[in-house]
Amino acid sequence: MNVHKASSLLLAVSVISGCASLGNPEKKVIAALEEKNYARAIEVINDTPESHKQYPLLQEQYAGILQASDDFRHHLVQEAEAYGRRQEWANAFDILQENRNKVVDPYAIDELTATLAIMEGRQLNELLAERRVEQAQAMLESMQLSETLSRFRDSRAVAEKQRIDEERELLIADLKRLGEYFAEQQKWMQARDLLRYAQQLAPEQQPSPHLAKAQQVLNNADQRARAKHNQAIQTEAEQLMVRYQRDGTMDSLLAARRFLDRHKNNPVLSKHRDRLEQWSRRRFNEEMNTGEALYARGQYKEAYRIWKQLAPLYPNDEELNKKLERSRRVLSNLKSLQQS
Repeated sequence: MNVHKASSLLLAVSVISGCASLGNPEKKVIAALEEKNYARAIEVINDTPESHKQYPLLQEQYAGILQASDDFRHHLVQEAEAYGRRQEWANAFDILQENRNKVVDPYAIDELTATLAIMEGRQLNELLAERRVEQAQAMLESMQLSETLSRFRDSRAVAEKQRIDEERELLIADLKRLGEYFAEQQKWMQARDLLRYAQQLAPEQQPSPHLAKAQQVLNNADQRARAKHNQAIQTEAEQLMVRYQRDGTMDSLLAARRFLDRHKNNPVLSKHRDRLEQWSRRRFNEEMNTGEALYARGQYKEAYRIWKQLAPLYPNDEELNKKLERSRRVLSNLKSLQQS
């Protein structure tokens, strides 16, 4: 049952029963649904005791509200991703933050927030790298100016030299930071250029070890080919993980896991594996709890469906296998009773 139908049914019963607002959980559920606050609606249902006369009606709406919450979460994810594709980062984060607590299982929102933060940081570093290279080129062309100003007595010259030297130190630090970042990403050409400029601006300082590594990789054909291959599989892994963030399906999550498993010995994907394992474990735990909540309310078929789809994620999980076996027995017994 969709939320509109659930809300309409609850409203109709509310009018007929003539319940007062005090102790009227269905009214609270309706108000929550009107605000698209599905987490609040579920909270009200969970807090309603079995002795309450509205308890049976509210239980009937439980699965429908969960589904509506999933649909709303999927819509939020799609909208935030659309902002991300347009590089409207503030809007993307705002829509997720403003609505996170309205959905029952916010795992996809949390993971998308983390993914968008990585994407935003990656794009920002690309932009900063371009700007810092331009600034470094300009500063190298005017390095003589600082030495010339040092021979002036005028306070304006002293202040200007100090300003140039401070800008130079800040620029060197940022060139090094960005160069180290791209080296960690194994984007050796960008790493080399940034770290080379840092070294040219501060020849008296010890060069970053990543500069020698970048030069070695780019000068060696085999290592250059390996770097190109690693960048390609990084891109494919990121695309698979973004697809899961986009559609939130178990199939997409499993596809990303299979890809990373095929390349499990490649250290370039270690951070991807760690991040995907966090996503997998969080989704597993949240859906295990959702299934348990449905099972406790006698919605055995829906609980079994949720647990069943988790099986490929962690097929050897003892707790999950026990829940599947228990729910299978219950469903089998119910079917036998219906046929007798």
